Order: sequence, then structure tokens, then C-alpha cells
Amino acid sequence: MTDRGITQGSTVFGLFRSLGPFWIAAFVVVAGAIVEGYWSFRWQSSDAELALNPLAQAVEQVPLSIDVWKANEVVPPDPRVVEISGARAIFNTTYRDQTQGDAVTIYLLAGWSRDIAVHTPDACYPGAGFVMETSPQPFTVSYSAQDVRGPTRQAEFMTAVFTKSEPTGVTRLRVFWSWNDGRGWRAPRFPRWTYGGRRPLVKLYLVAESPPGQLPHQSSALRFGAVLLPILDARLEPALSSALLAHSSGTVNPR
Repeated sequence: MTDRGITQGSTVFGLFRSLGPFWIAAFVVVAGAIVEGYWSFRWQSSDAELALNPLAQAVEQVPLSIDVWKANEVVPPDPRVVEISGARAIFNTTYRDQTQGDAVTIYLLAGWSRDIAVHTPDACYPGAGFVMETSPQPFTVSYSAQDVRGPTRQAEFMTAVFTKSEPTGVTRLRVFWSWNDGRGWRAPRFPRWTYGGRRPLVKLYLVAESPPGQLPHQSSALRFGAVLLPILDARLEPALSSALLAHSSGTVNPR
């Protein structure tokens, strides 16, 4: 280090020493408030929230009939879940394969990344009495776009098996989860750092029963995912792009 660098470092250190503990603490508090305000949208206009409307509508209007998979109805979201998750829209239902009888439950949430990037299954399921058998593992799914002439796509998931002992027996579920901010389905290890706090974001759970010994690629959730993902991409990508553009430019279409 040069003498100049040493001198500058000493000057900065001396400045903080001269401020005293009170002013240093005040500086830290103010800086923290600015960061928290940025992440929590404290200074954001109410119009910016309208940017999420098209995305919320796209999530809430996922079809109940997809190929051979049918769902009877959408489960109304629990107000407590809505509050805890911070989601603008939640789509939850169970699809059943009309040919083989397998059932897959889907949870699709949309909102700002500061809320949607957290509350992952490895944290939430144990709170509901489940035990996670192993640590979450990455799993990549290949699928065709809705336009079959397009290239094969890759979706990154994290997956784990959760078990729960009940009087009627042991429930054993495999859960796959992933996020999409308009750049494809990804499952980063630290999603909050990956997506930040101010991006429109969608989170997907695919949940299916998992008999002992069944490997991840054998899960019925993946068979359903292969037909679900192209439909979600076609609906969500324009909505995510529109939401991000409107939020970034500050112009929204209230319709």
C-alpha cells in the first residue's frame, strides 16, 4: 500500500473516531432505514402497485384442464397465508391424471421479489409438522415450449421429500420449487440475493405423493410439469415483462 493510501485510510478512520459513538450509530441507523425503505417500497407511489395487476390475473387464470390433467376447483387462499407470503395472487389446486389417477398439487404465487423469494418449503413444511428427509437438491427439467417449433427449454428446480406421521399413516410428499422473473425458471440457493427486492416474481410448487424408494425423475409431479410449464410460460412471460417495464418506467395501464 502506498503512503497516500495509508494517509487516506487514516483520515477516514480518524473522521469516524471524531464523530463519536453516537454519530456513528446514527449513521448506521439512517443507512439501514434507507435500505429497508428501498426494499419495502416505503417511498413507492401507489400507482407502481398496479404494475402487478396483469401478472396477478395471469396467475389466477391458469386453466383447470391441461392435457389429461383436470382440476375440479381452485382452493380459495387462506387470508393468513396471503398475509404471511406477501403474495399479490395465489393459485392453488390439485390436478388429477384422468388416465392414471395420479394427483399433483400446484401452488403458484406472484408478487414482489422481496416477498416471493422467501418462505421456501424447507422452511415452511417443518412448521406444518413435516420432517425433511434430506437437504434440498437441484433438479433440472427439460420441456418443449408451447410453440413446438421452438427450442427445448430447461427449468431449474430444488426438490426434497417431506414426511409427516399421522394417526392414519405416514404422509410422504416430494416437493419441487422454482422461481421465474421473466428470465426462465431458476432455483438459486439464495433467491433473495439473486432477485433482490423490487422485481415482479413468480414462485411455483409442484407437490406429489412419493412412495419410499421413488427417485425424483419418477415423480408424477414432473409428468404434470412437462405439460404445465409451456402453458405457464406463454401466460406469465408477457405479464412479467409488462410488469417489469411498467414498474421501471413508472407508467402503468390500470386495466
